[in-house]
Amino acid sequence: MKEDFSKDPYKQQEYQTYALWKSLPSFLKGRPRAHLEKFGIDEEILFDLLKIKNQAQFAQEYNIDVGTLTDWNKRIADDPSLKQMNSWARKLTPNVVFSLYKNITKHGRAQEVRAWYELIEHN
Repeated sequence: MKEDFSKDPYKQQEYQTYALWKSLPSFLKGRPRAHLEKFGIDEEILFDLLKIKNQAQFAQEYNIDVGTLTDWNKRIADDPSLKQMNSWARKLTPNVVFSLYKNITKHGRAQEVRAWYELIEHN
């Protein structure tokens, strides 16, 4: 059965926050602030969200039933309005491109730059 996206999900604000949290890279979740700042993260909301390591912790932090999060996961996967959830990464592109450039000039792996643009810039 297809999701009806004309109806807002239960707890709309928390749903949007959860969708953003889900879009963040898992390797950054639970990392200390200093580590996150090295990756160019400088927004308080991202620091707060990245303190949350897993779905169970998110449910506890926002007082959401885990079953609701399971439903939201399905909705997020099918929601056309969430296809651009990688927007948090766009501001990091210059840093990543420079890092990849340094790696390419040292090791000649141009496919890494192509992969970044395909995933982030041309989605």
